[in-house]
Amino acid sequence: MQKEIVSFSETDDYDFDNELLDALEMERSAIQEMEQEKEENALTEETAFAPTSRKKLWRDTQKEALTRLEDSARTEDDFRNVQAWWDRLDANADRRYHYHVIGRSDVPLEWGATPEQVIVPEPIHHVFWQQIIKGDFLDAVFDCPFEMHELIENTDIANAIFELKDIHKEVLYYSAIRQYSNQTIAHIRSQTDRNILKVKNTILKKLRKKLYVSLHERQQMNLSLNQREKEFLEEYTPVFADRNKAKLSDTNKKRKTIEINN
Repeated sequence: MQKEIVSFSETDDYDFDNELLDALEMERSAIQEMEQEKEENALTEETAFAPTSRKKLWRDTQKEALTRLEDSARTEDDFRNVQAWWDRLDANADRRYHYHVIGRSDVPLEWGATPEQVIVPEPIHHVFWQQIIKGDFLDAVFDCPFEMHELIENTDIANAIFELKDIHKEVLYYSAIRQYSNQTIAHIRSQTDRNILKVKNTILKKLRKKLYVSLHERQQMNLSLNQREKEFLEEYTPVFADRNKAKLSDTNKKRKTIEINN
């Protein structure tokens, strides 16, 4: 029995010594890894505060070392070393990226959003908002088919637009200011695009006629006209002059018939 006890104690001592050696080896490897990480961090800190020329030189040497390591890799451990190197570079790049870029928080994008995709107020880069911020409220206040004449400096054109019918004002607003197509205006007013085209032609005829009358009166009074107004008179004088002559002849005929009947 004593011999068996002695042999058992010797085997226990042997196992204990092996465990001690394994623990010491693991501790040494951990110390070496910590020292290696310290050296790498020291190199990165030195390059962070180094001038640009030294940084560039250090990066070039690191690239050359990585390419040599990749070319000389033959065993599984060598490839693992290359992979660890690339993982460290990717982690550093991601860390530098997150330092300079503001990412999304944990709050979802639809948090607090209004229903039916309605945004109030409108985007701040809109023209009206830029003018309101500067203190110019006229374009925003008079952005309406029935008040758009307030934005026109020429009194003759403003009065001509003001005297139009409400339907004509609406079509003129959508086509001239909003730049909508005939199909869009027809869809808004529940009409055909041909009908909208006819309405636009009648609006232009009325405006041209009223503008011709006002410019013709100014020309007879020897008032100054700009180049565009002169060109307008030259272009539309034959049209409206013939119509005025025909109307005058009709009125004279009616007067003569009335005098004869009397």
